[in-house]
Amino acid sequence: MAYILAVNPAILSEAGMPASELIVVTAIAAAVFSILMGLIANIPIAQAPGMGANALFAYTLVLSQGIPWQSALGLVFWSGVIFLLLTVLGIRQILLNAFPPALRYSLTVGIGLFIAFIGVKNAGLVAAADAPLLITIGDLKNNATTLSVFGLVVTVALLRLRVPGAILIGIALVTSVGIFISSAGESVTQLPKRILALPSFPDEIFMQLDISFLWREFDRALPGLLTLIFLDLFSSLVALNAMCQRAGLADEMGSMKNPVRGLSADALATIGAAMLGTSTTNVYAESAAGIESGGRTGVTAIVVGLLFAASIFFSPLIAIVPTAATSPALIIIGVLMFSEVRRIEFNDMAYAAPAVLTIFLMPLTSISDGMAIGLIAYVCIMIMSGAIREIHWLSVLLALTLITYYAIQ
Repeated sequence: MAYILAVNPAILSEAGMPASELIVVTAIAAAVFSILMGLIANIPIAQAPGMGANALFAYTLVLSQGIPWQSALGLVFWSGVIFLLLTVLGIRQILLNAFPPALRYSLTVGIGLFIAFIGVKNAGLVAAADAPLLITIGDLKNNATTLSVFGLVVTVALLRLRVPGAILIGIALVTSVGIFISSAGESVTQLPKRILALPSFPDEIFMQLDISFLWREFDRALPGLLTLIFLDLFSSLVALNAMCQRAGLADEMGSMKNPVRGLSADALATIGAAMLGTSTTNVYAESAAGIESGGRTGVTAIVVGLLFAASIFFSPLIAIVPTAATSPALIIIGVLMFSEVRRIEFNDMAYAAPAVLTIFLMPLTSISDGMAIGLIAYVCIMIMSGAIREIHWLSVLLALTLITYYAIQ
């Protein structure tokens, strides 16, 4: 999981947030809420700011929709509050059923494609092009681009060889080599002034969330809020169930035995993350590494949290990680998420077409637009094909709400 210490600040800093403070906040969030999961749910699953949610936050909410990052943090806060209420009231399954499996998988696939594209763009492999082309090949002679490609090849090779910590090793290797390679007249990696340092208080982002944005500009806030809720809902339930199955902590139906505690810890992590100054914090599928090594209780998550707490003192070292080192990590994480495409049933076009539409629209427009239009397309196709009884009532309600939103816009 440690790659998130470099990757999360790299993404959220695009939204105008200070990267140096984001390193500290990312470490604190991972530390506090991994320990919280261990104490509350007693399961070997750690938490940290989530991939996908941070891309939605920076590139969709802030950069595409023009929402100030403080207001976007407010939406993260309310998504956590709503998710906590849904968990306590036991109605999260109703929301989950609003999306058929194909659309749920397409959200993960689309976000993966979006993250991979960000990595390809940051690496310099592609660049903006004049119409009618959308993009063109980047400057492959650039040393930073070459270094990113080198990092991508090495990391993928390490993953194929099942080397533990392959992504982190790739980041460290590219960062080290970057000291000796120049681009645009300076070294790709700047030498740190020191290795260890006492963490500075993140006063520019701590408790800077604007919780009033939701009702002040409800029409702008609604799509982003819905997307944040559903992303957290899907990722949490899927990851928690999958990890508990691996650890032998699931019932005979394959579901975790006490989901309320685990999901409550996840919801509290989202609320706390917004207060700290970062995007949605949720459970990590990388927890499988600890489970495969024998982790079966919350002690595993607590140890992970303590190690993240120790990493706060290495922030000067983390701060020198260049874009050339984080870009391969983004591409690989995107590919891993994209692999969920294999679970989509393509033999039924009523499900396959909206899923593919969602996957393509997410990187080409925005994550929230891709999710919304995919759901609208699914409902319309099912109605036109005479299968209205197969649609969950909440799917229809959400589709009508989103159609009204687009009509007003």
